[in-house]
Amino acid sequence: TRFQMASKTSGTSEYEAMLSADSQFSQEAEDATRTGSDWDYAAERTYLQSVMNSIAESGKKATDVQMKSAQQQQTAMQFLQSQQQMIQQLQMQLYGQNTPWNVGFAYRIPDTNFNLQGSYQQGKTNVQLSCVPDEYAPMLGPSGFTNGVGPGNLGLSLNLSI
Repeated sequence: TRFQMASKTSGTSEYEAMLSADSQFSQEAEDATRTGSDWDYAAERTYLQSVMNSIAESGKKATDVQMKSAQQQQTAMQFLQSQQQMIQQLQMQLYGQNTPWNVGFAYRIPDTNFNLQGSYQQGKTNVQLSCVPDEYAPMLGPSGFTNGVGPGNLGLSLNLSI
C-alpha cells in the first residue's frame, strides 16, 4: 500500500515508487534477517514485484480506457458539430441569410370563430387561419369582453436570438 500511496500522492512516477518500495522491502528484510541465518527472502521479493507490476498494469489499462473514451467523445462531438454546420449551411442556401429574428402574432377576429396566426422564423413566413369556437363567449356578456382590437383578442410574440 505504500507503493500505491507513493505513486498517487507524490510527484514520483510509478516506476520510481516501485524502485523505492523494492529498496525499502530489501532493506527491512535484510534488517530482519538474523546473522548467520539461511533464510532467503527472494521469493517474497519476487511476489512483491509481481504484485506491484500488476497494480501498475491495471492502472495503465484504466488510464488507457479513459483516454480512449475521451477520444471517442471528442470524435463524436466533432462529428456532431460538423453536421450542425452542414445543416446551417443548407438552411442558408435554402432560405437565404439566417436572421436572429423570430416574430409571431395571433388575432381573433371579433364576433367570429376565426383565429389568424402568423410567424416569421429563420427566414420563413407562416400564416394560418383557423376556426376555433369560443366556448367562453356566453360568459363574456352580449357585447363580448371587448369591442375592437385590444389585449383580449390580439397577441404578439417576439423572440430575439443573438
